[in-house]
Amino acid sequence: MKHKQVFFAFSFFVLSSIVSGQAKYKGVVFTKLGQEINGEIALNLDGVNDDLIAITTYETSKVKGGKQTLATTTKLNVAIIKNIVIKNQIYYFRDIKIDYDDHYLQNVCVKLIYGTTDCGLFQTGDGTAPNSIAVKFPNEELSKLASIDFEYYHTSASVAMRVSNCESLVEKMSNKDETVTWTEANTRDQRIQRVKNILDEYNSCKLKD
Repeated sequence: MKHKQVFFAFSFFVLSSIVSGQAKYKGVVFTKLGQEINGEIALNLDGVNDDLIAITTYETSKVKGGKQTLATTTKLNVAIIKNIVIKNQIYYFRDIKIDYDDHYLQNVCVKLIYGTTDCGLFQTGDGTAPNSIAVKFPNEELSKLASIDFEYYHTSASVAMRVSNCESLVEKMSNKDETVTWTEANTRDQRIQRVKNILDEYNSCKLKD
């Protein structure tokens, strides 16, 4: 029984630690339904989030003898949230693939740091932690990213197929141009820079039909 109590206490501590990643921020939520909600948003800006995000709005009205503030909390599914804005920074909710077994970090709050939302590089936190930089290549599901630390991207061998409708870029990659290719010998920073080069070339490419 004593062991069960210790295990329960440990489990509660871990759960509390995960929940404590959340904080409240003043910001604006933009939904895919065209809504714009100003309020206090409870979320984890540096990691995973639940499917439901709480937004508290405040309405002040005059009453006899002064003013009254009414707080209303609404929970929105991240699936209907287009983006949020906090301190003039736009954030998106994305799932980040981290291995070959289709394991994802779910509902991660990310910001676009390079390229476009359809073909770009995203970051959560300060970008130094494992799986905190992720890429979105074209013609893939908008809500899904792939971690730059995922073993698949330790080399550029399979990247050309993801940008295959840009012939000039594919040719450069086939010729092992070091500005757009890499191997396991390259560092993480070098890999990120070469992904940026690929995004630049693709986004400026005249795509074939």
